[in-house]
Amino acid sequence: MFFNFKKTKKIIFLKKISMFQEKGFTILETVVALTIISVGILGILELFTQTIRSGEIGKNQEIAINLAQEGIEVIRNKRDSNWLDSKINWNSEIDETGYYKVNFKNDNIWEIIKLGEESFEKLYLKEEKIYIHETENNILSIFKRKIYIDNSETEILKITSTVQWTERGSEHSVIMRDDLYNWQ
Repeated sequence: MFFNFKKTKKIIFLKKISMFQEKGFTILETVVALTIISVGILGILELFTQTIRSGEIGKNQEIAINLAQEGIEVIRNKRDSNWLDSKINWNSEIDETGYYKVNFKNDNIWEIIKLGEESFEKLYLKEEKIYIHETENNILSIFKRKIYIDNSETEILKITSTVQWTERGSEHSVIMRDDLYNWQ
């Protein structure tokens, strides 16, 4: 009778492996697994939070861009209205170099007010989602606007509309410039 030594070795080796195998996890393995899962979840939550913040900043920046553009458009509208009225000069009410604010009145008319000095004028939000400078029954917004008209050159009004706001402790601003000409 021949003894197959190679076959016997394999059987002994397999029995040793199965003897040391345990079912389930040790406490250390469980703690490591929970730590890895926790770090992954915290990373996902931070990414989600940053996405929300970016969206909020983007939304406010879009509002600021529209408010700055609105300031320029109101001055342009005034110039165009002056052209249509042949009795007045093309730059009437906007002919002095200085700072201005524009305000939307209830009767659908824009009011252009010359300011004595440089200042950002706070904007308030009406129920109709219109930003104005009147405080009565309106909500204070985070935005402030100033409009500068430079009338130092003949036949050109250089308009600079700046909107500023503070968000999460940081100052942000949008500046738009345009030149309006007396082309008639």
